[in-house]
Amino acid sequence: MTKPACPPTLRSRAFVALLGANARYWTTVAPLAWRELRRWKERAQLIDDATLRRHALVKLREDDGNVKTTVTLATLAPRRQRACVVRAIVALQVMYDYLDAVSEERFADGARCGRDLFRAFDAAFRAEAATDYYRGHPRRDRSGYLDALATACREALQLLPRLAAVASLAAATAAHSGRAQELSHAAADGEVEPLAEWAGAGADDAPLTWWERAAGSAASILAVHALIAAAGDPRTTRADAERVARAYRLAATLTTLLDSLVDHERDLARGDHSYVSYYPSAAVAAERIAAIARLTADAAAGLRRAPHHLMTVAGIAAFYLSAPGSRSAFALPATVRVTAELRPLIVPILWLFRTWRRLRDA
Repeated sequence: MTKPACPPTLRSRAFVALLGANARYWTTVAPLAWRELRRWKERAQLIDDATLRRHALVKLREDDGNVKTTVTLATLAPRRQRACVVRAIVALQVMYDYLDAVSEERFADGARCGRDLFRAFDAAFRAEAATDYYRGHPRRDRSGYLDALATACREALQLLPRLAAVASLAAATAAHSGRAQELSHAAADGEVEPLAEWAGAGADDAPLTWWERAAGSAASILAVHALIAAAGDPRTTRADAERVARAYRLAATLTTLLDSLVDHERDLARGDHSYVSYYPSAAVAAERIAAIARLTADAAAGLRRAPHHLMTVAGIAAFYLSAPGSRSAFALPATVRVTAELRPLIVPILWLFRTWRRLRDA
């Protein structure tokens, strides 16, 4: 029988951490995040190009859940730093979602357009990195929406006590995430080889296949958000930041693979790019995704405030494993294996997400 990933000594502390994080989220994080989202919706209305404006508003309307979930990481920050952490995370996630939509458009010079657009990530950390993001792109935004997002993120970051410990790592991870998004869009159009070569060349100490690395890279903005939260803690060292980055890169891998898993049947029917389709069978997919869940939980257990990070990992998994697609013939073996790896922490969160989905869809 598989030994649970969470050590028994951490279980009760993890459940207490969940209660505390929820209290902090609803009282000090959510109200500010909602306000920031309204602010960016108003700002997006000023984009002068109709197509770019539509991209921004659609993402803010349909993908606001991305902001509402990633900003939960702000509950890790001390209360006096929390508002700055929220503002930085919201601006960066809104930027990420907008760039995802804009860079998905295909043009004659699509690759260069993507690289220029994603330089906005650099500008979120370094003022001198600001550039003409739409260079080579057939559309223009003279309202400065991207620059406003980058500036808001950068100004909030500069108020955090341990920005110096995380800045270079966060900037590099954000740039890495942008490049992964470019190549993932190309893979969705059938150009898989560049993504495979790039992901394969970026090997680190994690025992992952190229598509597992690519999956994690595509969602590695999650690691940037975790680093931003860490910058709000005066105790954070460079070594702490490196451990946070590694744990949340693994969490990003788990996120993308579970997302791909529950969408497998839909992606297959549409002919869409699917990370889990690279596995030779459902059994192999289940084995590998469960192993990654274990690696992620182990990495989280090694962080300062481990109970909170463990509950975050369990929450990520529960969100996807509560979806209807988790019970498809292909996904079910992985659902069972991952749930077993993350017991008992995942059980109450899984119940909460299933209840939420039933009420939402009623």
